Amino acid sequence: MNKQALRVGPFQLYCILMQAQFGSAVISIASDLNDKSGTSAWISCLIGGLANMIFVYLIWLLASKAPNSNVFQMLLQRLGGIFGRCLLAILAAFYAGIAYVILTNWIYTTDLWAYERTPKWVLLFLFIALCSYLVIQPVTVYARFAVLTTFFAPLFVIFAVYMFKDWNTYNLLPLLDKGPLKLLRGSVVVLWALAGIEILLVIPQYVKHLGARKVLRIALLSNGTTVLFYTFSVFSSLVLFGSEMISYIREPLLYQMKAVSFDIIERMDLIIISVWILFVMTSFCSYFILCVSSIAAMLKKKEEVPLWLALVCGGLLFIASIWRFSADQLDRFHEIINYWATAASFALIAGTLLLLKAIGAKGTRKS
Repeated sequence: MNKQALRVGPFQLYCILMQAQFGSAVISIASDLNDKSGTSAWISCLIGGLANMIFVYLIWLLASKAPNSNVFQMLLQRLGGIFGRCLLAILAAFYAGIAYVILTNWIYTTDLWAYERTPKWVLLFLFIALCSYLVIQPVTVYARFAVLTTFFAPLFVIFAVYMFKDWNTYNLLPLLDKGPLKLLRGSVVVLWALAGIEILLVIPQYVKHLGARKVLRIALLSNGTTVLFYTFSVFSSLVLFGSEMISYIREPLLYQMKAVSFDIIERMDLIIISVWILFVMTSFCSYFILCVSSIAAMLKKKEEVPLWLALVCGGLLFIASIWRFSADQLDRFHEIINYWATAASFALIAGTLLLLKAIGAKGTRKS
């Protein structure tokens, strides 16, 4: 199908961007923020969401410079063969690293909560195979999957509200118990949880009919929706368990769901973790697409996600993810990623924009 015939509608774009951000962090973000901000963790969530709007704007600004292709192809054209490929290689490695973090976190949590007797390699193979199938399809197919997944997001709110009868608002006091600086440290963790808006870098040619300003409004709206979901998740966990108890719980949202019981459904947490897999898939697919697309641009391929390249990258991630992390190792890994990955994201996007501005007066260089 001709690229010009492939169009992503406004609601589909909203779902793609939201699902890129709303992913693996939703079940554990309350614990991560509680360690930094205590009872004010939900406030950190709001501050981080507001700060992330700057990043959303930078991503949109970069995407708007390549209306007829993806940003990676534009970078190779404008920055030249050697320097352009070096930058794309850095971006590919960075996005592959984030995809790897998402994958390891999913496999650890799934193995712990639901499928401890299933061989790890089977889960990894099925997950990567399904994601590879999704990303090689036309963008409209992936958009429909994102729309379908979005309709499951309210389940997290519905079941959290069901526990309203056990809430204790005194668990939210005192506010700012760890000080303003800790509040800001928590907001940095939120920036990492909201990562994923970069998927906008590979779809500008499919949304150009919407207009640049409308795309920006949709991107900001999806960011705001995700922030509200995260804030409610953190708020409900704090008001139910309290700051002290959450410090011993790695996945507070799943523990909330475990307490929900109906006459015909005993383990609601198993249903929630099955739904959660959909959000992890869309989050992983976003970075998988970014990684493969940047490599494809390096190789001057016209396709964003060539089949053979997706299989190679998926195979490498499969091999890398076989290594089993302990809970302590995974937490230390996340502690490093929370700050360095966030800083690297801002630096790479801001640095790329400055480079493009610097060479703008000199015209486009060809590789």
